[in-house]
Amino acid sequence: MKYQELRDAPQEKPKGAPSEEVVSKEELQKAFTNTNFGTDDHRQLLEVSVLKKAVGYHCGHTITVIMGELGLIQKSGLPTKKGQRLLQCAFNDLMRRKGG
Repeated sequence: MKYQELRDAPQEKPKGAPSEEVVSKEELQKAFTNTNFGTDDHRQLLEVSVLKKAVGYHCGHTITVIMGELGLIQKSGLPTKKGQRLLQCAFNDLMRRKGG
């Protein structure tokens, strides 16, 4: 194929749903109402916190409660299937943006 044909060919959709399909903007906004984490990027905070729980790290009480209420972690602290899906989406997004 020539360069122009490749350039003009329809692009494949990236595999994996964006994390908004796992936790909607509305769910995120409701979960973080009246909280102050020092950042407005609550989605990234949530993704990092679920990852920390997946590898056995401790998270603060408020974010742990939020993860539980959103169904992202079990009582044991391990990610649920929904939490695992959130991590997959976050990883896929990172690889698309940073390459890998």
